[in-house]
Amino acid sequence: MAKPFQFLLLAVGVIALLVVIGEATYSIAATTHGSTPARVVKVQAGPYPLTVSLYTYPAHASYALPFAIAPRQSIRGALTYDVTSIPDESDVPATPVRASLSPDPNVRNGVQGDAEITVQGLWSLAIIVTGSAGGAEAVVPITATAPPALPTWLGWVIGFIPLYGLFVFLLSQRGRKARQERAAVVE
Repeated sequence: MAKPFQFLLLAVGVIALLVVIGEATYSIAATTHGSTPARVVKVQAGPYPLTVSLYTYPAHASYALPFAIAPRQSIRGALTYDVTSIPDESDVPATPVRASLSPDPNVRNGVQGDAEITVQGLWSLAIIVTGSAGGAEAVVPITATAPPALPTWLGWVIGFIPLYGLFVFLLSQRGRKARQERAAVVE
């Protein structure tokens, strides 16, 4: 195999690796809680006043929506939460999805989590709270937009992949033909 072709394959491999690393980084960043929420909603779940912080708003369909829930005042005892993202049946043909939760290390009786929003449309974040004063529910309305569009330049790069392949093929054939001509002259 010719050295230039090996270098070309190496370059393609490195570019593909960088694209995969970039996509993984973007996916992780999309579900990470930021330092400042994009939207803060105050809700009342029975006897429990809560603050719900949404770190992406409007939510992006097909990505997880990072959120945090914290009581607005000190509450005796422990609170447990059950959070589900529920689609508006008149708008979205989807099924409810239970959110993943973990305790918030910075807030007593607070949790943080990620709610899956599978398609664009109107959704609700249903929060069920259970504590010493009993159980209660609060609902936070959410709007989910379409996933971000593919940048135009990236679309063109991807679209021209067959042309790049054809170009590499023609270059490799040119080198092969030159070797055959040299071999014919030597004989």
